[in-house]
Amino acid sequence: MSEQAGPAVEKKKAKKKVKLLHVIFLAICFAAACALAWWQWSRFQSGSGTFQNLGYAFQWPLLGGFLIYAYRKYLQYENESIELENLEAELAEHPDAPKLARPHHEDGGGVTLSNRPSLVTNDDEVTEIDRAFLPERPSMDVDEFNRINDPSQRRRRQS
Repeated sequence: MSEQAGPAVEKKKAKKKVKLLHVIFLAICFAAACALAWWQWSRFQSGSGTFQNLGYAFQWPLLGGFLIYAYRKYLQYENESIELENLEAELAEHPDAPKLARPHHEDGGGVTLSNRPSLVTNDDEVTEIDRAFLPERPSMDVDEFNRINDPSQRRRRQS
């Protein structure tokens, strides 16, 4: 058996895919949300039902839909992060080569990397806050501060 003497080549990270177990869990959650909506609707239609029950009847399906939306966004953000890490690894492997072509999605469109601060790293850039944005600093000296905040003076004022 021969061993390669070169440096260890890192494999590209695989994108996260939708898993069957996750789909089943989301389906159960959505079905439970719909069941709770039906229960609240039946409570609203009963003699003691209130508009609060009606509100909950509309709220539960929205919660179930939000869980599905949140899962899809989670996968999207994770895949963007993995894509960025893979792109940085490629650029690190070939520092002298011209800029590599950006990877493409299966549908033919270009990849848009996220602009989230956690993914965009530019350590060389120094950022400053505009002075007009910051509040003015108090220009009180120590003696005036102590005179205003003296506990014995407060007791005299309250009496």
